[in-house]
Amino acid sequence: MIRTKVPSTRWQRFGRQILQISFRTHLLISAVFRLVLICYGQIHDSRSAVPYTDIDYKVVTDGARQVLAGETPFARHTYRYSPIMAYLQTLNILVHPACGKLIYATFDLLIATLIYHLVHMEIKSQYQKTVQHLLSKFNRPQEPDQSLDALDERSHPDNIARASACCWLYNPLTAIISTRGSGDCFSSFFVILTIYLLIRSDHKSSHKHWLIFTAGLAHGLVIHLRLYPLLFSLAYYLSLSSRLTRTPLDFLGQILRPNKQQFCLVLGTLLSLVAFTWTFYSLYGWQYIYEAYLYHFVRKDSRHNFSLQFLLQYLGSAATVGEPALLTKLLVVAPQFCLILYLSLSFGQFRQTLPFCIFTVAFVIVTYNSVVTSQYFIWYLAILPLCLNNFKLLSWSRSIFLLVLWLLAQALWLLPAYLLEFKTWNSFNWIGLQGAVFFVTNGYILEQLLSHYGFTQFKISYRKLL
Repeated sequence: MIRTKVPSTRWQRFGRQILQISFRTHLLISAVFRLVLICYGQIHDSRSAVPYTDIDYKVVTDGARQVLAGETPFARHTYRYSPIMAYLQTLNILVHPACGKLIYATFDLLIATLIYHLVHMEIKSQYQKTVQHLLSKFNRPQEPDQSLDALDERSHPDNIARASACCWLYNPLTAIISTRGSGDCFSSFFVILTIYLLIRSDHKSSHKHWLIFTAGLAHGLVIHLRLYPLLFSLAYYLSLSSRLTRTPLDFLGQILRPNKQQFCLVLGTLLSLVAFTWTFYSLYGWQYIYEAYLYHFVRKDSRHNFSLQFLLQYLGSAATVGEPALLTKLLVVAPQFCLILYLSLSFGQFRQTLPFCIFTVAFVIVTYNSVVTSQYFIWYLAILPLCLNNFKLLSWSRSIFLLVLWLLAQALWLLPAYLLEFKTWNSFNWIGLQGAVFFVTNGYILEQLLSHYGFTQFKISYRKLL
């Protein structure tokens, strides 16, 4: 039977041409693109009533001004971040107001670098394991570092890693958010660094415990910067276990009897978190503890946002005291923690599925959060490229459908938000309804990603291999 070659489409040819460009060139193009956005932002802010720069960037800059004056950054009203952010943005006062944006854009590019190296390392490692299995099956001699010649071009680690990094580099949302001055790329970098170190420890037996300890240090730092990565801790912990957790007794044993790797992770995390917390408590006292940590547990934000809880907070139902308020809080928080526990136990116990586990947990955190803005999407968009190779069961048409659905749900929310913000329409109920639509949409997308998740598959030429 004669096989006819299916002609490739224009988009496929264009995609292959893009992937032939070196990763360094992609980094350079992305760096120039972000510089252009920063310059545009400076011009836009000077001419438009609606600023390009994030309001949080201005708040942190004011906090940096307080630091340079020898005061606490928390003297600036609504400053509720780590003092590290103010220290980073002191260059805004000393050099130029856009220096902080340059720092965040740099970490934006560093995220892409980590994505590239992590995906490349994982694909190559999984390929080596597959080849070793095939060679043993055919009774052929095994080599410790098998050549990649037998691998199909589309499954080559370089191409997959480059494609994954490009999904981050050329994402307009992430580029705009970092150049507006949002510090979420800064914290997301340390989340991915933690994942990178944990997975790398599985390949470097000689430095395994040091890599895990360093991962703990990075994890402690990012918890200090942002509280949400604390919910990744269980998945990190379980991924270092030498035995599976199948029953509640197994889970209890994991907690009470950690192995050396788990001990190193916990030790590094506690040392880092306690060191930063104690240092800034010594400098700024109880005000730091309240503003940087406790405030986020009692926060009530009635400003319109994507959250399902927005309308509830606006109407004041969550402001009541006593039993109804506690019941409302439990009804909101319980499903979120049940989902996180389920995802951590299902995907967090294996190194190969750890990135997907962290992605889904971050997705749940953002979806259920009491306040949801566009910059919060960075929390899971930064991790998504690590999992793209595992969504081969998801067709291109369905992938595009899910993306359009996600964007459409946001657009439907933005319409009443625009009418409220700029036309002073009373559209609060409409915003609340669209927040519910966005919540349901996110739930459907998560279900689709979970049902179409699969392990990495390779197309290997047996002739070249054997």
